[in-house]
Amino acid sequence: MPEVQVGDISIYYEVKGSGYPLLMIMGFSFSLLDWGDVFPDELAKNYQVIMFDNRDSGRTKSQSTDNYTTADMANDAAGLLNALGIAQAHVVGFSMGGMIAQQFALRHPTKLNKLILSCTMPGGDCSDFNPNNQGDLLDLLFPASYLAISNNRKKAEDFFRKTSPYHSQPDGFIRQLQAHHTHDICNLLQGIKAPTLIITGDSDIVIPPVNSNILNNKISGSELKIIKEGGHGFGYSHAAEIAKIITDFLS
Repeated sequence: MPEVQVGDISIYYEVKGSGYPLLMIMGFSFSLLDWGDVFPDELAKNYQVIMFDNRDSGRTKSQSTDNYTTADMANDAAGLLNALGIAQAHVVGFSMGGMIAQQFALRHPTKLNKLILSCTMPGGDCSDFNPNNQGDLLDLLFPASYLAISNNRKKAEDFFRKTSPYHSQPDGFIRQLQAHHTHDICNLLQGIKAPTLIITGDSDIVIPPVNSNILNNKISGSELKIIKEGGHGFGYSHAAEIAKIITDFLS
């Protein structure tokens, strides 16, 4: 299996397609399997899509049990590119992956071409986030209007039944949660200079769309796209639409 050593972790990764590198950073607890097939396959028609498991998720192995930050996770992502001999890439970050991508943009600007921040937030006092979101995973990720469509709930249930064994285990879950909750770049966003696309769903109850408005206002020259009837999981429910929006932005 493809793995590279970066510091104290062995990062599991997969690559699809060819062309200019496009690094995809997954969100809290999930693994690269949660990108599904449609979204990365659409992007791989034009780009070399690089997906990987963050520390404490999926098949990435860590030798450390210390706490870490989203900045540390951004360094992991940069280290992966270095190990693959890639000098620069576009970066897509989803949810917590978007927080990691923000740190990547600040800490490794020469390694970044264009930035896509999807259903994410800057953290700190300038964010609107309810850390007590609880309930059925599908009801958190998708609006009722999507789940009411014939067979959508069953397909999503089947999908997450396959991917959930690769989600963070209890100790790693707590470490990722700590990194998530301590993320705060409210006063640093103006330092992001890369061309930036921000995408949010109008029905996201996990990280409400107002957070994307904040990012859009604070990152100079950024573009904002709002997905109608899109929940926090719009990368799955609206995969082809999101892939086209990203491809159009990158090209």
